[in-house]
Amino acid sequence: MNFKILNGPLDPDEREAYIQRKILACENGYSGIPFKDPVCGMLSELNLPINYIKNQVEPWLTPTPPFDMLFMLTVENFVTFIDANGCLDYAKEINKKVKSDVLPDMPVLFGVDHSLSGGVVNALCDEYGGENLRLIVFDSHFDFIPPTIRCGLIQYDLENNPETKFSPKDPYIYNRPDSYNADSFLGYLTKKIPMENMYIVGVSDYPPRVAEEIEDERVRRYVEFYKGIESSGVHVIKKEDIQKDLQSVISILSRTNLPLTYVSVDVDVCANTSIKGARFLDYSGISQRDLYGLISSISKSNSKIIGVDFMEFDVYTAGSLSAGRQDRTYAIMAESFRRMVFKNRQKSN
Repeated sequence: MNFKILNGPLDPDEREAYIQRKILACENGYSGIPFKDPVCGMLSELNLPINYIKNQVEPWLTPTPPFDMLFMLTVENFVTFIDANGCLDYAKEINKKVKSDVLPDMPVLFGVDHSLSGGVVNALCDEYGGENLRLIVFDSHFDFIPPTIRCGLIQYDLENNPETKFSPKDPYIYNRPDSYNADSFLGYLTKKIPMENMYIVGVSDYPPRVAEEIEDERVRRYVEFYKGIESSGVHVIKKEDIQKDLQSVISILSRTNLPLTYVSVDVDVCANTSIKGARFLDYSGISQRDLYGLISSISKSNSKIIGVDFMEFDVYTAGSLSAGRQDRTYAIMAESFRRMVFKNRQKSN
């Protein structure tokens, strides 16, 4: 199967520190940033021509907005965008792009906000049937969690953690509507894909035992929601599972009765162990060696890979120099791509 590459430069990160970094970088001419769009970083590592299907994003929503759009970079504007289901709108646009410009070739998406992956997966479900598709997501986070539950956890942390990183004066941790976004998009895919066809690999945010003993309603909702998704059939493979028994996880991913597979990689699955070029660095992920082994096991299965994405790149740190060392995010993810797509093409031929 041939493939076509798309970019996904949507970056509606609402964190104040992240926004201020964008503003400062723009004022300094974005010096020191190797690639303003992750697709260019990946294509450079893959030694492929800078040739891809472009997805248009409003300039202020890109990782490197132009100077004349800096006035739009406020927490309020990003929150408004997310709460109004702006991420869903862009996912629908990429859905149309895949159907009109990619299929029947394999879509390959390199980008930032993970919510865009849902648009590609939905297009493939419409084409091939979600019941035939195995969805494997490598991610440190369990991207099923709606904002109401996520915000409840933040509020609990504020009240009970003296070292909390959140501010009680932040109005955006209260009264948020549930929306389609990078934290929740997998929940929307269950409308198309049976839950037992979904594998979330490398999660670091699985509720610990101590959380199960907390009586607070907000924590209890999180634990019950998370484990409810798991008990409904979604395969949750924790980072600790991989570290304790890699071969067992390899065995799980190499066996399936489903004819088709889509693989989505959030680069933070290797954060702080092998890479620093991810938007979120709140956990230490799996090693690059473990990622390669798991990806190779998928390629060896009898299920045909029909779509791939690599998301959540931080263009400010991915591939950059720090303390004399170059970050290897693009290099590691490019090698992961090779092990999936090029070997899969050889097998198909």
